[in-house]
Amino acid sequence: MSTKELLQEKHEELAELYKTNLASARSLQQTLENDILPGLVDELVLDGEGEQRARLWLNDTQSVFRLLRRHKFTIPFALENAGDLLLWRLAVIPDEIPRPAAPFLQCLPLTACDPFDRPLVVVKLSRLFEASEDVRPTLINYMELLRLNLERVNKEEGAKEKDSPVLQYIALMDIGGISVQNVNVDIISWFLYELLPRFPGMLAAVFILNYSWAHSGVWNIVKRALPKSALSRVFFPSQDELLEYFPPSTIPRDYGGSLPSLSELEDPLENSAGQAPPCSEPAAPSSLSAQPIPRVPSISPTSHLNPYYGYPVSGWGAPTPRLRHGRQRKRDLLRTLAALWWSKWKRRVLLFLCILLAVVSYRLRRNPRMVRWRQGVRGLLRPPARVTS
Repeated sequence: MSTKELLQEKHEELAELYKTNLASARSLQQTLENDILPGLVDELVLDGEGEQRARLWLNDTQSVFRLLRRHKFTIPFALENAGDLLLWRLAVIPDEIPRPAAPFLQCLPLTACDPFDRPLVVVKLSRLFEASEDVRPTLINYMELLRLNLERVNKEEGAKEKDSPVLQYIALMDIGGISVQNVNVDIISWFLYELLPRFPGMLAAVFILNYSWAHSGVWNIVKRALPKSALSRVFFPSQDELLEYFPPSTIPRDYGGSLPSLSELEDPLENSAGQAPPCSEPAAPSSLSAQPIPRVPSISPTSHLNPYYGYPVSGWGAPTPRLRHGRQRKRDLLRTLAALWWSKWKRRVLLFLCILLAVVSYRLRRNPRMVRWRQGVRGLLRPPARVTS
């Protein structure tokens, strides 16, 4: 099966899943807005602006569908993950997304798409690994910009939800200029296992460009961090194979196409960078430097917002809740179960103890011999007094 046939099959399968499960995605949206969001607002004491920020993601039907699809359309699992995701977004995603100082990702113009109308993103891996500062906040901002761009594309094109909207990107990853020495495996693992699950299902395929035998060592390192599901969506095309799948008019001259070079192309992500998210209140003018990241307040072990329900978590000093002791201890779970049992049966237990005390008191009053018998027993058990001469 050729690359085009494989990606076409995956695209048609995703479009069919969207049509089939759109009602479930809308139902999940309503549950999140009516049940989860009010509890989150009360527990975190969010103001109107914070609540509006949470609603921005909840109103993105395609994002909710991708989350539901990640959990194989099991709504309880998706609800649990959505609560954690909302907490993370409120703590990490800034009100205004700053423009990166050293860009290593660029979205091609919206007219440049693959044969199935999916936008193209170029990633310069060498710039990513050569960055002197921590690139994690920049990667988070880029992923949010990509999400907003997909949402804007679907609205501008007037894509009706009964038709298949644009749900994914195609990534062109340029690995030219990197070597085994400058590959940051920690960043790759963090992106795959920490960040990408918070933006599920946005990448349809990755085309590796400028690959040569000298990069085989790099690939051997990177593929160990990739899950099996991701390996099937990574391709290593030659320039001819690249232009066989993509029309030349959608590929920049840097990679053999007829589009202008990357430095001459407009990046659609620039329309969202440095601006407040849509539908939000206008923010006061500020610089484009990174905004301070707020922290999640402490959360009860039995809170529905706790991603580790039943175990104590710590929010201070971390953008998302983390296990207080670094692991799930049995004693913490037993303590939580005991607390839940007591909160449910407390009234009945106290009522039973009051009744038992009343019955015992009544019987003691009705049968004074029992009182005298107890006093006699106590006298026998009392040690004899010492006789002093």
